[in-house]
Amino acid sequence: MLRDLRGVRVPTAPGSDQPMLRRRPFVVLACGLLIWQALFFAVSGGFGILAVPVAALVAGPVLWAWHRPVAAWAAMTAAAVVPTGLGLVLDSLIVPLPWYFDQMLAQLPVMYVLALSAGVRVTAAAFVLTLAAGAAVALPQDMEPDRLARGLLSWALALLTAVILGYARRVRRLATLRVAEEVGRLRILEERARIARELHDVVAHHMSVIAVRAASAPYRIPGGVNEEVAREFADLNAAARASIQDMRHLLGALRGSGDAPRSQGPQTEPQPGLDDLGKLVESVRRAGVPVRLSAADLELSPVQSVTVYRVVQEALSNVVRHAPAAETTVTVAAADDRVTVEVENRPPRRPAAPAPAGSGLGLIGMRERVAALGGRLTTGATDEGGFAVRAELPRGDGG
Repeated sequence: MLRDLRGVRVPTAPGSDQPMLRRRPFVVLACGLLIWQALFFAVSGGFGILAVPVAALVAGPVLWAWHRPVAAWAAMTAAAVVPTGLGLVLDSLIVPLPWYFDQMLAQLPVMYVLALSAGVRVTAAAFVLTLAAGAAVALPQDMEPDRLARGLLSWALALLTAVILGYARRVRRLATLRVAEEVGRLRILEERARIARELHDVVAHHMSVIAVRAASAPYRIPGGVNEEVAREFADLNAAARASIQDMRHLLGALRGSGDAPRSQGPQTEPQPGLDDLGKLVESVRRAGVPVRLSAADLELSPVQSVTVYRVVQEALSNVVRHAPAAETTVTVAAADDRVTVEVENRPPRRPAAPAPAGSGLGLIGMRERVAALGGRLTTGATDEGGFAVRAELPRGDGG
């Protein structure tokens, strides 16, 4: 349980490191309770100058629960005991009890957040200890048994309700995260299959060229070739065709649907690459986005070339959707043994119109493509309020 206590934090919102609960309701409730409790303890309780610190002890855990639920619960348990004990010491006309409505207003949010953030063992132990602490200060008082029983029972039911609501939200959140994780895993597999299909198209094109040239070489060479050379070209042709067939089998396995239909055959049209960036940028300009392209004259392998194109394509698509009319710079350059691709846009000139929900595969696809070549992709907001996508690819043998 001690290990569980050390790791208890309010769950974060998906995709960020900020707590999933908003801070403002906790601040408003804590301030309201502080004022109300200070007046109550000073006027009705006769606490005098001690009213303010006692009120802060009662209201403080509400604000603390937003960030540290276990520490907030410990302070709340003390806050349930201190006002009662101090009222008895000062012989107050009204001795505050833990189940008074104003004190429960401070306890219920803390128990709710604790149940949302911690496991069942921690929450159950905290619930029992809270009731035990309250009962310890209430039992010694000269109070009718019926009133004491009603007070403890109503208090226990109120705390239990907060715990159940918090635990229910915790279970619902964990179930949602599991589903989202599974969906994300499926999307990654789908994106990898799509990348495999595109790589298949690139490689199949070149292998088809090799097969055709190997088969026709004996007839194209002036004067013909001897029998040994002809057999060598035939072997090259057979190896190229076998490689194409193997790629088809692999692609079918990635699709999860068996071999590709024989009637389709490999696609021999090459995928777009570095030489097609100009057309891509021009199409984006026609969509109203001012784009400046700076691409070095590089010699890349077909796989590297299509990866550069797809990264730029997806980054520009995001600019069109989320930063309309934003000035954008596309840079493709070589640095040492690496190829750097950078797409950076300034803040949009006008608010983006609501866009239909996408597939969520944009960044996933870029990251998978770059990682497949041993590269690295970084994305994030710029200091000027824009957004930047930067990919680094090793040049390898294709540079």
